[in-house]
Amino acid sequence: MLMSLKKLAAAVLAAAIAASGCASGNAPTVTSTEATAAQTTETEQTETTSGKYEKGENPVRTAEELAGKKVIALTFDDGPNTGVTNEVLDVIEEYGIKASFFVIGQNIDDESAKVMQRAHSLGCEIDSHSFTHSYMNEMSAEGITDEMERTAQLIYDNVGEYPKFFRPPYIAVNETMFDCIDLPFISGLGCNDWDDSVSIEKRVRFLTEKCPEDCIILLHDAKDNEKTAEAVRQAIPIMLENGFEFVTVSELFVAKGIVPTSDGIVYSYATETGWK
Repeated sequence: MLMSLKKLAAAVLAAAIAASGCASGNAPTVTSTEATAAQTTETEQTETTSGKYEKGENPVRTAEELAGKKVIALTFDDGPNTGVTNEVLDVIEEYGIKASFFVIGQNIDDESAKVMQRAHSLGCEIDSHSFTHSYMNEMSAEGITDEMERTAQLIYDNVGEYPKFFRPPYIAVNETMFDCIDLPFISGLGCNDWDDSVSIEKRVRFLTEKCPEDCIILLHDAKDNEKTAEAVRQAIPIMLENGFEFVTVSELFVAKGIVPTSDGIVYSYATETGWK
């Protein structure tokens, strides 16, 4: 990569925040050259099941566009797949909202890549959840780097945009990971929806009653997790009626005027200050 992922992510978000007239006292310095490079992506067309798909960076809404909105970031782990991920995307497309998908590199194949492209074409963000979903806090620096680089390249090859954020498998982190991974770490508020014993009703109540403004919601679109797809279908119209504006993780930080750091923070809200 011509730029490190850390600089790429910082440049994109810093450019968006700067364009909105916002600033953060903790924001890293980003040169205009880096910001320009981050926003300039070669576009390429490829065939999907729904026709032509144009690769390239999705626009990030500005702080002005999000001002006064009751923002919340809906995110999904463990895809992409041709089943549940598509069911979730059906809801996203129906209601015209955005979400962020933290994908596992080894789940990306010719067919699931089309689903990932569909998500991206709907304005969703594609981020990294590692290549094998292993405990990376038990890996060597070389193993961590390999997990990240393989996943990032697969995402770029299929949507034309590198991931801006990383969600650690099992939210297991250590200093070696922070040293090796040049992306902000993302956690979120969850309801253990990976557990089949959690009912659809409980998942809906979690979404509609337990998720406050400015939070990152952590759900799973694993291939057998139809209960979450149905919970999302039931909950989204209620949440929209309650005034929520669904944003990508990038847009959540833009809305708060914060450039996230990749050093020592695992974010469930844009305003987190540390993980220890």
